Amino acid sequence: MTNTPCATPNASAVKTRYLHDAVKDTKARLYSGPCVIASVTGVTSSQACDAIRHVRYGARWLDFSYTPPIRRTRAGEIEQALRLLGYVGHWRSLPDGATLAAYLKVRTGVERDHPCVLFLSTHPVAVSGGVFCDIFSGGIVVDIDDAKGRRKKVNRVLVLTKRVAPSTIASRTPAPKTGANGKAARLFREAIKAETGATRIKLTAHEVFIIRPNENGWYWLGSRENVEDQILRPRPDNRLAGNTDAAAAYRTATGH
Repeated sequence: MTNTPCATPNASAVKTRYLHDAVKDTKARLYSGPCVIASVTGVTSSQACDAIRHVRYGARWLDFSYTPPIRRTRAGEIEQALRLLGYVGHWRSLPDGATLAAYLKVRTGVERDHPCVLFLSTHPVAVSGGVFCDIFSGGIVVDIDDAKGRRKKVNRVLVLTKRVAPSTIASRTPAPKTGANGKAARLFREAIKAETGATRIKLTAHEVFIIRPNENGWYWLGSRENVEDQILRPRPDNRLAGNTDAAAAYRTATGH
């Protein structure tokens, strides 16, 4: 695979009382550090891991003969990775060691509605307003009342209050294509929406995820290659019929 930098989203205001489902776009296990980074920023788990790798090794990790795995992640690494992705804030220590349940009741100011990374006794979690996300929720955003580990003690809180210009992060994922290929990619997304009724689509290098109306969380539609094949070559036994105008437009743009 060609080594290319992976550009992150443009800077904008921090969205309050909101977290993203952490989309796991590889077969690797989802660990707590990448999970909370993905939930706060909306990047995929592999992009979150790339941000942590960039913090640990700089762009030189692309010269390694292997991709360094990301398992345990330190608090400082999460803060720096979020900064690379355009999110900054401030720390607050909780020397009294309040439980998660107790902290949630007494939090005030920006901590009540801004995205925060809480470091519990064993792992980090993401909280924003009344929603919560961590590895024990499977990377899915849940109501704060349904959060597990409410008796665990909160040691530190990273409150994210500002968006800044994101940095380019070293990645082995190919950069998005532009020009004619960019038009085809747009038509591909439109075809998936038309074929599935999805309101949101997330494409990775190898997989397709969607969110349908009145559904929470990302649904794995299939491998990117398989989804594309179903749209380009309609067959009666396909999950996607390939009979929408958007699908036809995509076939025309790609010469099928």
